[in-house]
Amino acid sequence: MKLRKFMLLLILPLLLLTGCKGNDLEKISRDLNTYSMNITYNDDHSLDVTQEVQYTNRTGDSLESIKFHLYPRNFRKDSKCSVVSSLNYDKCYYNGVSFGDLVVSEVSVNEENTEIVLGGNDQDILEVPVNNLGNNQSVTIDITYHVDIPNISHRFGYGEDTINLGNFYPIACVYEDGDFRIDSYHYNGDPFYSEVANYNVSITAPSNLVLASSGNVTSTNTSEDSTTYSINASAIRDFAFVLSDKFNVVSDTVGNTRVSYYYYKNQYPNESLKASMDALSTFNRIFGEYPYDTLNVVETNFVHGGMEYPNMVMISDDVDVQSDYVNVIVHEIAHQWWYGLVGNNEYDYGWLDEGLTEYSTLLFYEENPSYNINTSELIKNTTNSFVTFVDVYTKVFGSADTTMNRALNEYNNESEYVYIAYVKGMLLFNSIDEILGRDKFLTCLQHYFDTHKFKVATPSSMIESFEQSCNSELNAVFESWINGKVKIIAVA
Repeated sequence: MKLRKFMLLLILPLLLLTGCKGNDLEKISRDLNTYSMNITYNDDHSLDVTQEVQYTNRTGDSLESIKFHLYPRNFRKDSKCSVVSSLNYDKCYYNGVSFGDLVVSEVSVNEENTEIVLGGNDQDILEVPVNNLGNNQSVTIDITYHVDIPNISHRFGYGEDTINLGNFYPIACVYEDGDFRIDSYHYNGDPFYSEVANYNVSITAPSNLVLASSGNVTSTNTSEDSTTYSINASAIRDFAFVLSDKFNVVSDTVGNTRVSYYYYKNQYPNESLKASMDALSTFNRIFGEYPYDTLNVVETNFVHGGMEYPNMVMISDDVDVQSDYVNVIVHEIAHQWWYGLVGNNEYDYGWLDEGLTEYSTLLFYEENPSYNINTSELIKNTTNSFVTFVDVYTKVFGSADTTMNRALNEYNNESEYVYIAYVKGMLLFNSIDEILGRDKFLTCLQHYFDTHKFKVATPSSMIESFEQSCNSELNAVFESWINGKVKIIAVA
């Protein structure tokens, strides 16, 4: 399971990286787009931002325009999109309905002002003309905009305790098959799809607010009642931050990574920090090394259990049983590998990261028996839960669609999405694990990670990676699960 009118802060992309480790990061960052943002948080729950995007066309085609997602516009009053399901509506809007927005005031291309063009399915795409930008040619795009943050318990919104800034800025759409993907926000799952980039960010906020963010804070400067944080992040899939005047922080290290736990309600901060460190250490060992110097685990006001962002995960303060809280921590940290480093189109293939992340959580418990989780019982309960879902769904609707390669807007409701992406996804990977045996299965995961990190995976490329790694024919097995043909029976 998720801007003030200042001169743009111009920071050149880092070739020798701050806030990361490893030659992989250093090499990959040299060929990435760079976002430089100067952000001011205002007391009225808004942001003023000036943003520069240094964009290189690596699509293989000439581009007449570059398109950017404007996700906050889907939170506005007249949006066509529902950002929460009817099931969670009252819980999210606990103070009554509230709206947000992102309003662009100026766009320039190579320092020349251009018209502001909005499009997409919900006026949620910014289209910037670039006049036949050839392959491997670069352009500098400046965007000035204002963001209103809604009062909603969500990944983007403010609550009683935290201000959550996920997916708050214009981010370049992914170009594939001759066009940009411009899918709108959806209440199901995580409706995001992006490529890794470098980030240079300045955030100014009232000094009473503590910041947790993606990336590495390289300096702070306090003046009167405000503090400015300078942050660098290289080769991450997107950028997010959280502000709160209630945060306490405990920290420790795993190897060269500083792990920090931000909390205000949780009664077991040391246990939560330990779980975070154990998860990072375990996944480093069984998947491949986490290449960044920071990992922030942040308690927030959030309707769902948790939400993953690069170098930072949100954990909902509504999870009030510590064992469940730990489970969310482990799940969200596993996402640092499956979504963060190995990317995928979460809109079309939600199971690809969610199912593998759920199964990675089971692997964590098997590697860490001190957490006292019976993984055989976990698989049994998961299997029976899925069988019950299919039975009930069939009785109510006449049939149950159990195919897995469906876009978020193709699910009938949130429950159907959860059972397919999370529950069935977990069972799929358990099946592959049982067929191959644990040693071969982990070898496949390590190969998948090594060949796809910093890239975008698809179901077919993952299957191909597994087959190459174990020298076995697995396509038919995967396809039987993905196409809904596999028969799942209850376990006594």
